[in-house]
Amino acid sequence: MSWLSSILPTIGTLLGGPLGGMAVDAAGKALGISDATRDTVTKALQSGNLSAEQMAALKAADAQLATRLKELEIDAERVAAADRDSARRMATERGGWAPDVLALAITLGFFGVLVGLLTGALKLWDNSGLTLLIGALSTSWGAVVMFYFGASNTGGNDKK
Repeated sequence: MSWLSSILPTIGTLLGGPLGGMAVDAAGKALGISDATRDTVTKALQSGNLSAEQMAALKAADAQLATRLKELEIDAERVAAADRDSARRMATERGGWAPDVLALAITLGFFGVLVGLLTGALKLWDNSGLTLLIGALSTSWGAVVMFYFGASNTGGNDKK
């Protein structure tokens, strides 16, 4: 969901991090989702079926959330960066092979499905489960890349 941070910079930054609950609440209210969870909000945002009214409500919710964070003196990007850094430090200190194997499996799965789709061996329209799989793998692969190589904030939240 790389587009999310460019369109909804505050919600996009918070959604996957330790302040994700604030983003889920804001996006859930904007989308009219009762009992919103990270999964339901993420699925709604990834669906590609958002109306113009829903997008306008999300933009307004994003602006309100940014204002609220400023009132609380919370720097969302700093919190997200600290969260990523603590995960990297934990992986370094613990060592072990599990993160590397998981990253490799996600990478092979993602590109394996892409090759299957591009060669015609897999047909997206024949299997709705495959649609969910490619969405989950693409999101997970993005997380793997951000974990190992860092992330850049391209959401227009440049600090002066």
